Amino acid sequence: MASEGGAPEHSNGRNEVFEMTFSASGEHAREEGYNEEAEVYKSTYNDVKAMKRMGRSQELIRHYRVFSMVSFVGMATAAWEMTLYQVTPALRDGGLPLLMYSNIWIFCAFIPVVLSMAEMSSMAPIAGAQYHWVSEFAPEKYQKFLSYLTGWTSTLALQAGNASGLFLIGTLVQAMILMHKPDYVFENWHATLLAIAVVGLTLVVNVYCSRILPYWQNPVFVINILAYFAFIIPVWCNAPSTTSEHVWTKWENSGGWSSLTVAVLVGQLPAITSQTGMDAAAHMSEEVRNAPSSVPKVMISVFFLNFFLNIATVLTLCYHMPDVQAALDEPTMYPAIWVLRRSMSDLWVTVLLVVQCIFLLFSNFSYLAAVSRDLFAFARDRGLPCSSWLAKVDKKRKIPTNAYYLSATFAALLSLIYIGSPVALYAIGSLLCCAIMQCFCFSISCVLWRRIYYPETLPYARFSLGKFGVPINAVAVFVVVWSFFWAFWPQSYPVTAEGFNWSVAIFVPTIMAALIYYIFKGRHVYDGAVVLVEGRKMHDS
Repeated sequence: MASEGGAPEHSNGRNEVFEMTFSASGEHAREEGYNEEAEVYKSTYNDVKAMKRMGRSQELIRHYRVFSMVSFVGMATAAWEMTLYQVTPALRDGGLPLLMYSNIWIFCAFIPVVLSMAEMSSMAPIAGAQYHWVSEFAPEKYQKFLSYLTGWTSTLALQAGNASGLFLIGTLVQAMILMHKPDYVFENWHATLLAIAVVGLTLVVNVYCSRILPYWQNPVFVINILAYFAFIIPVWCNAPSTTSEHVWTKWENSGGWSSLTVAVLVGQLPAITSQTGMDAAAHMSEEVRNAPSSVPKVMISVFFLNFFLNIATVLTLCYHMPDVQAALDEPTMYPAIWVLRRSMSDLWVTVLLVVQCIFLLFSNFSYLAAVSRDLFAFARDRGLPCSSWLAKVDKKRKIPTNAYYLSATFAALLSLIYIGSPVALYAIGSLLCCAIMQCFCFSISCVLWRRIYYPETLPYARFSLGKFGVPINAVAVFVVVWSFFWAFWPQSYPVTAEGFNWSVAIFVPTIMAALIYYIFKGRHVYDGAVVLVEGRKMHDS
């Protein structure tokens, strides 16, 4: 289908005919430009047309196809591994029933969000994603400021997501040590040092092995799925089980909240966080072949695939956790490890954890690539300090090397949170959640506004919501605002310094820094991506 304001498509592929008039020399130049991009950057005709409409030059090589990008995003989100170790808030504030129900209702609630994001990625398949969409679809007199603010929070969200995977590896290594050496003192700074070491390894691999990254995605992703069954089968066969009544009806409120309702709403954060990686494909759009149709397919495919992995993971945990409090008291601090230790020996648990750490490492390789593309895109539009340095592309490797360096540095700094707070993983997940929900809210709200008032200015989309666009976008905005509100809450009450949700202490200062930079410099150098968009009809609002 075509979007409301888009021109109809006459045919697909390289020989697509457009209702445009060219002089003989102009047509020849266009053909030469396309042939050059096809040869050097592996672009299709649709890619060249999309980049031309957005006023961009191709700088990155389009290595990825649909399946390899599904593998890329599947590895970047590390759905079942991350879900396995982020269940503590739901168990404490809601218990087993919340762990099950929240994953189901959040999945259903986020269907409109994913559909909205997929459509926008088809309209404008570009690495900047949300901030570009805000700039292109927002009212003209507000687009500059709103897209600027979205660019900062998008950068913050992806940087937090990058840090969460690195940090998890560090704490899992500590868990393995503790299983075999019970007198080991679980020092927080140990995990921080381990996370920083993983940051360094991830950076080296991404910079110096960038050419081979697209080619290992498919086999590693398949092996990752096989490893998933290596986790799930022994638990169902060997671990002690509990009853369906316990799983679906025994609610808990051990977080100290005044009512179970509040506890349940606070405890849904892990399920919300599991939906935050869906935009990774959008940030890699400039490296995906035939991006206008491929990226939406990837986003929707990974969304459903991750749900099936997540729901099977929490179902397995819930049915093999007869004593929730004992699981929460597990010395390694991970209830999932409590379940694993009752289904196999500590040696085999260690083997499984090592395998999971390896996959999480590959996940970080992928995620850092997506993070760097977002940072590169925003710097390309001069939205950040030192933008010219951050937007520089390595001529030999054709990757934004400097964006990698800054992303790795920021991840290392975020890992320092754990030194002062034992719930650092929760805080980083909350930071990712609140920042990305703000981005989703702004971008979907803007396309909803344009769909209602100026539908003729919406660009053509190979994946279009058509006449259902307005209700789908409206529901999506409500969902992300709701999720944003609950992302700042701590796990328990009364709130202590150790249990405080430190995401607000990072999110608010980042917004303040963005506003200060905007006042003194940003508003003079940042114009918004829309100024480059071809054929845009401008309206006064």
